[in-house]
Amino acid sequence: MESTNLRAILQPTITTLTDAIDYYSEQNVKIGEGGKHYTKLVKVVEDLKLYILENERTSDEELRVSSRSNGRLHEGTYDWVEELHAEQAEQARDKFSRSNT
Repeated sequence: MESTNLRAILQPTITTLTDAIDYYSEQNVKIGEGGKHYTKLVKVVEDLKLYILENERTSDEELRVSSRSNGRLHEGTYDWVEELHAEQAEQARDKFSRSNT
């Protein structure tokens, strides 16, 4: 089920629950009853909305990997870095060996 479909499918349920929330809120104000139902229904709607948003977020995220890389670095991509380190190590070794002689 796609995330847009999930939102559309659950919208009538959320609307109905919102109507029930309004009803129990009004009952709680008028006669002091229904507060427990109001609190629980608010949490249910909140959870549904969060579920929809998380589902949309995760379905929109894609692992973007170059098709030829298979998730690993290409061999030879950083050869110049290795060459630079090798040159620096050789220069440091030459400098060290010259100072000892």
